[in-house]
Amino acid sequence: MIAVIEHQRVQRRRAANDRRVESKTLELTFPGIRRIQPAKPITWREVQQIRRPKRVIASEARDAWPKLAPKEHDLSRRIRPKGNRAKTALLKRLSRVDLIMAGALILCLLIPLGFRLSFLAPVEVEIELPASEDVESALAHYLILEGQGGSGQTPLQQEIIDSITTRSYTVRNGDTISGIAQRFNLGMDTVISFNSIQDARSLKVGTTLTIPNSNGLKYKVRRGDYLGSIAKKYGIALNEMLDWNNLETSVIVPGQELFIPGARLSEMERNRVFGRLFIYPTRGRITDRFGMRRDPFTGIRRFHNGVDLAGPVGTSIIASMSGKVAMLGYNPTFGKYIILTHPEGFQTLYGHLDAFRVQKGERVKQGQRIADMGNSGYSTGSHLHFSIFRRGEPIDPSQYLH
Repeated sequence: MIAVIEHQRVQRRRAANDRRVESKTLELTFPGIRRIQPAKPITWREVQQIRRPKRVIASEARDAWPKLAPKEHDLSRRIRPKGNRAKTALLKRLSRVDLIMAGALILCLLIPLGFRLSFLAPVEVEIELPASEDVESALAHYLILEGQGGSGQTPLQQEIIDSITTRSYTVRNGDTISGIAQRFNLGMDTVISFNSIQDARSLKVGTTLTIPNSNGLKYKVRRGDYLGSIAKKYGIALNEMLDWNNLETSVIVPGQELFIPGARLSEMERNRVFGRLFIYPTRGRITDRFGMRRDPFTGIRRFHNGVDLAGPVGTSIIASMSGKVAMLGYNPTFGKYIILTHPEGFQTLYGHLDAFRVQKGERVKQGQRIADMGNSGYSTGSHLHFSIFRRGEPIDPSQYLH
């Protein structure tokens, strides 16, 4: 009897194994498609004969899991990155106490670094200003460093000046405008303006000069002037104009003299005083001067409104005075020409050019190269025709060129 029962059990196991093999064969026949086998009815006897798995503890189940499901275990090991596996293993080895100790050690290392950075930060030093009326001198001490005189700018006054006062000085042998200005700690513009000097080169010994106590200009009120326009022109506050000139109101009259603190002469005015209003536009030999002359082609006497300077083709032509390029082009008489406009109604003409170095509307400085000498137009050879006009009237350039 026992042998018969054991034989039936073996037959049932073989049938079940055959079914599993058949299902696997069906699955592998069509890759990617899994066929669902129809469910077969199971008898109560077959249910009772199924062996239930034994209960195991969690550690045994974890150890037995790769053996029970080798395929799933291999798949998870294949998908899981190596880096994450190493990190997980490291975290498992480190305990919570080890992590706390590591954090405390990092904090101890960062605290001295924070103190060092705090010492390296710049420390703000407050300026201790006196409580008396020496505030301006204290500010001047902190704002003006030693050895910085500030050429061309008005220095801060070391003492408070309420109004303008003057003194007299007699010119001695060897004195110059710059030397006198430096002796009294003033700018040359101030000495020139207060003494109405027209030519600094003609300063004579024995001349009495007026020396003020502060830098600035003396201004004579003209018809149509008002105090606000004068202050705006020189960039001075209206209150300063009132205080320096002891004015109670802003009403002024023509012929009245005012002091403009900190103001300077324009570049044109300084050049005029020092004989640099116009400079020679090129190097060369003067072949014709301003006035009547015989025409080189016809022999007829004609008026020549400039001077001719001869030189090789390509010689540099420079701006005789700072200004703006008003016109450039070609004329049958002057050939290639340039006309510059300047302050106070001055214009200069440069003719018989070979090439232009500037464009129309461009601003140029005195001495800047604007063209090349040539032989274009009504000309007998390479030279430059140079003319000076004031409000449309030609002026003899020899009066300004030195």
